[in-house]
Amino acid sequence: MRVAELRLLNFRAYPEAQVLLRPGFNLLIGANGAGKTSLLEALATLALARAPRGGLSTDLVRWGTSEMGVAATTWRGEAEGRLEMRWRAQPPAGRWSRTLRAEGAPVTPAAYLGRLRVVSFWPEDLGLVKAGPEPRRRMMDVVLCQLYSEYALALSLFRRALDQRNAALREVREGRAGPLALEPWLEPLVDSGAKLMSHRERYLEEAGPLARRAATRIGEEAPLQLRYLPGTRGSAGDDWRGRILTALREAAGEEEARGQTVVGPQRDDFEIAYANRPARQYASQGQQRTAVLAIKAAEVSQHLVEGGQSPVVLLDDVLSELDRDHRRGLLEVLGEGLGVEQALVTATEDSGLEEAVSPSQVLLVGGGEVRGEVDR
Repeated sequence: MRVAELRLLNFRAYPEAQVLLRPGFNLLIGANGAGKTSLLEALATLALARAPRGGLSTDLVRWGTSEMGVAATTWRGEAEGRLEMRWRAQPPAGRWSRTLRAEGAPVTPAAYLGRLRVVSFWPEDLGLVKAGPEPRRRMMDVVLCQLYSEYALALSLFRRALDQRNAALREVREGRAGPLALEPWLEPLVDSGAKLMSHRERYLEEAGPLARRAATRIGEEAPLQLRYLPGTRGSAGDDWRGRILTALREAAGEEEARGQTVVGPQRDDFEIAYANRPARQYASQGQQRTAVLAIKAAEVSQHLVEGGQSPVVLLDDVLSELDRDHRRGLLEVLGEGLGVEQALVTATEDSGLEEAVSPSQVLLVGGGEVRGEVDR
C-alpha cells in the first residue's frame, strides 16, 4: 500500500498543500517547527479518521478557520483509491461535523477504516515501556481499529456505554438515583467490552512472537515477551463477558463510592518483558528502545498477515534519536525483513540521515509548504 498524493486544507500551519509521494523512503527535511510532523499527522489522521496522538481532531484545524480537510490518492496493489476527511464548524454553536468519503462517496466510519493503513513511530513512542497504561491501550486501539471494523464499532459502543454508566454512578454516589440507574448500561458495556478484550488478547498473543523475532534481528539477545494485563483484576472465567460481569459484581461497592467504573477494558494494559523480567524495571535504555521498535515492527507484520498489504510507515524524527546500530537494525527489519512499500521519514537539515535511509526522494519543508524536491 502506498500514497501517491496527499492534499491538505487548513491543517495545522498549512492553508493548502499538495505533496506527491513515491514508493520507498520519502525523506522530509526541514528545521524544527517547519511542518514536517504535520504532514505525517495529516496522513495518520486521514487513515484513522481522528487525531492520531490523542486529543481532539479539531485541535489540528488551522487557527482562525472553520474548515479542515485531508485527502489522498492511494494505491493498493493495482487498485487506485481516493479518500477524504473533512471537518466543518456548524454555526451558531460552533460544533464541528465530520464527513468521510471514499471514491468520492460519503461512507460510514465502519466502511472507511482500513482503506488506508498506517503504522506511526512518534518520538514519544520511545518511552512506551516506561509510560503508563494509556499510550499502550491507544496503540492497541490504533492497530485493531484499522484491522477489524467490528473492533472499531465495539470501541465506539463501549466508550458511550462507559460515559453513561459513569454518569449514572455519580448520581448514585450523590444520592440522586438508586442502583437500578446502572442497569440500562450494563449489557452494552459488557458486550462491547468483551469484544475489545478478546481482540486485544488475541492481538498480543500473535504480536508477541513477531516482536521477539524483530528484536532479535535488531540485535537483542534476550527473548522479548508481551503479556496482556486485563483490567478485570484477576477474575477467572472462560469467556470475557463472564469475567467482566464477575469483576463488576466484585467492585460494586467501590464503584458506587467513587462514582466511576473501575474494572473493564478502560483499565487494560500489557507488560513488556525480557526473559520474564519486566522491561520497565530491569531493561537497559537500549533494550527498552529495541522493545518499542520491535513492537512497532510487529504491528507492520500484523497488517501484512491480516490484510496482505504493507501499511504506510511514518517515522517522525525517530531515526535521528537512535544510535547507529538501532537505526540500521530497524531499517533492515522494515526494508528487507518486511518489505515495506512506502515510508515517510522526517529529519532536521543536519541529521545526516540521507545516506542511512537511501531515500527515493527528498522533500524540503518550511514556511508552511513543501518548497522543493530533490530527485534521487
